Amino acid sequence: MGIHGLSYYITSFPNLIEKAEWKLDSSDLVDQFIFDGNAFVYHIAFQNRTNWTHGGQYAMIAEIVTKTVQTLSSAGIEPTFLFDGALPKDKLDTRLKRHRSYIDRCISTYQNLGQINASNKDSDDRHNGIQYYGDLFLIPPLTLEVVVQTLRELNVQVKICQAEADGEVVTLANQKNAYVVSQDSDMYVYPRIGKGYIPFELLKIPLNKDSSHISAGVYHPDRLSTMLNLETCFLPLVGTLLGNDYLDVDSIRPLIGQWCSAEGLSIAKNSSAGWPKIVAELIKKNLNNPKDDVIRSIAEQLSTVPAKSNSRLKMTTNSVLQDRMIDSISRYDLSSPLLKSVTTNVLKHLAKGGVHLAYDDQTKDFSRQLLDVIESKTFWTSIFLEDIEREYSWDVSRLLRQSMYTIALHQVGRHDSTSNSESMAKVEEYVRVKHHLEGVRVITDNISQPTLDFYMLHQSNRETLNHLNTVTHPLVLCLRYLIFHCSRSIKNGRLYNYEVVGMLISGLRSLAVIIDGLTKDDAPFKIDTPKLKKRCVHLAAQFQSVIYSSYLLSQTLDMPDYMQSPHLLANLYNGVYFHHYIELARNGASIGKMLSGLSEGFKSLFFSVYEAVMSDLESEVHTVFDYKLESNEDDLLEQKPKRVHSKKQESNRPEKKKKSLLKNQSRNTNAFNVLSFGCTFDE
Repeated sequence: MGIHGLSYYITSFPNLIEKAEWKLDSSDLVDQFIFDGNAFVYHIAFQNRTNWTHGGQYAMIAEIVTKTVQTLSSAGIEPTFLFDGALPKDKLDTRLKRHRSYIDRCISTYQNLGQINASNKDSDDRHNGIQYYGDLFLIPPLTLEVVVQTLRELNVQVKICQAEADGEVVTLANQKNAYVVSQDSDMYVYPRIGKGYIPFELLKIPLNKDSSHISAGVYHPDRLSTMLNLETCFLPLVGTLLGNDYLDVDSIRPLIGQWCSAEGLSIAKNSSAGWPKIVAELIKKNLNNPKDDVIRSIAEQLSTVPAKSNSRLKMTTNSVLQDRMIDSISRYDLSSPLLKSVTTNVLKHLAKGGVHLAYDDQTKDFSRQLLDVIESKTFWTSIFLEDIEREYSWDVSRLLRQSMYTIALHQVGRHDSTSNSESMAKVEEYVRVKHHLEGVRVITDNISQPTLDFYMLHQSNRETLNHLNTVTHPLVLCLRYLIFHCSRSIKNGRLYNYEVVGMLISGLRSLAVIIDGLTKDDAPFKIDTPKLKKRCVHLAAQFQSVIYSSYLLSQTLDMPDYMQSPHLLANLYNGVYFHHYIELARNGASIGKMLSGLSEGFKSLFFSVYEAVMSDLESEVHTVFDYKLESNEDDLLEQKPKRVHSKKQESNRPEKKKKSLLKNQSRNTNAFNVLSFGCTFDE
């Protein structure tokens, strides 16, 4: 979560930043940029968040990533992207806080759908809608995977780290004398950081021909240490005492404030801007000691300060403060002279960051979600916009994840002598339940003998797909899974047949750009922003949870020709088209109208894929319209479909049910074993 108040302090002093430029006409390698991959993903997603509430415009994100890499190359800059791996155990509280904040954003956005729809009607004022406020934005679920896959398709150097990436980013930058590019105030307190640190907010990469150069603001740690009148080796201690993930600001700041009072140092009101100088003063007061004794000396002084009754740090013992400072400083500089007296065994443990993964040729390319499963037997669902009155959107896809957990844990068990591969494992899923974060335990199969049929898990078989273009296989499998489990596993969750038609057409339109034989007219084009409906919002979240879970399962089974095929994941879902076609279908549009203007090849593809999607699943959907798809005659398909069942007569529409949230113990099917241990993390 960064260092409290440090970014604001840095921006208050322009002389701490050096300007740099790279012309876009270089044919030689000039510099190297080491990117914090997760920060890059958020930056790209936030800067291009148009219509994010509809579930993600992934093809656009992939295009932006491609242009960014191409522009860097034209300036002679070689990029490398390092992404976070498994979550270290000492960062659990940080992630819990973040996920709770994501749920708060989801709730706020969901409760303002009416206002969002109103702003979307005005094309001139659309981008001023509340959904574009930074404190509401949520990254669409597939964004990280789309960016990673796009970078790999561009043959850019990509690495998924064992633990958090920031330390490896800095280490690699020091080795290559490269620039670090991120958006993390922690970067300001590394004593050595390659050629310098470039915050994303100070990096300008033109994606058109309006500029002839890339420009950036570059930070150098020696400038900050000079301003604070400290050696650079003390910067990690400055960052720690300002408050970070290891020493909470609400705990440490009152103690430092009372220390100042005891020392006769005055602190002005609203002194946040000057707090780094106060912390520097505390450090300088202890410089009479050897460097490797400064931590002990500061901890001793602060632990003897009488804590106010409302101080959150009740365990302000000397040893606790020392341990937290050592743990924090080691993340920035393991060879710090401040840690010279720390035992070798402690440093070795800190170097691993509490993560002990053993990689092989397959697991080294696993997604972060899978690495969490292997390292800590946890799975963190992406928190995104969904119907907060219903069951959590990831509920429908749990069977896929149960199989994924089984295979992933078996993978690590093969080369981990400490793993008890004969036992049943429990994976803890963190999900949204109503307005809070809850843990649900999923029991895997016996991981010593994992056997499964990937196609059967998706309610399909190879024969169903043999005659179809392979690009459409993930769409067919994910739709079949969604149809079946919305009907069988989600209370009152059965889909309407027009929703299936809308999802299928939107998916094929999005995939059209990578399907041989289709024309440019078949590809997506700009349309008016469709209205957000609660049911469709939730369906979009459910569908993406199925896509994501299927994608992760295919990783564990080493299926590179599935969603890892070039450009496929980026074009599998188009949020605007998803909502647009479901709304058209809901209003009774004919198949002919929805396919109007599309090529004969597209129409033929639609019919063949629809048949594959619905084969043996007709009874799993509510038939609202008779589309006469079996006739395949243009004149019949142009006619407005006859309504054969009134939705108003339905008594099981989920959004009309106040008590539609399904309890784990009352599921319709017992396809997998789930233990809810009722662990709620809201305060």
